[in-house]
Amino acid sequence: MDPSEANGAKCLTCYGGGETSTEMGVQACPDCGGTGSLPPRDVLVEWRLRAIEKSYVQTQNQASFDVGWLAFELRRARDVLFKVMALAQDDAGSAELKRIRFLANDALGVYDPMDATTILEQSAKD
Repeated sequence: MDPSEANGAKCLTCYGGGETSTEMGVQACPDCGGTGSLPPRDVLVEWRLRAIEKSYVQTQNQASFDVGWLAFELRRARDVLFKVMALAQDDAGSAELKRIRFLANDALGVYDPMDATTILEQSAKD
């Protein structure tokens, strides 16, 4: 299977080709990393957060310190949500834990809820 088909979300910057033209020639697409398809939303959030931090770190003013603090808090909250989602997966049969898992995933965007629903239905049949 082609890697661009695995995720299903074709990169709109490079139109799935994995390369973009710049003043220095053809380079790997900065949005998809040269794969032609976008990574999961949680990876895109981290990439964007790093880009924001990088643009503010050079200024060394109050805004750069505030952005650094905000990035730290966002990463900490996302880490806790990952842990909550992992704990909720321990008992896959509980309806409450299923809801917690899906709510945490809604914030994190780790997996497509439609794919997860299909997987859960298939596992229930087995």
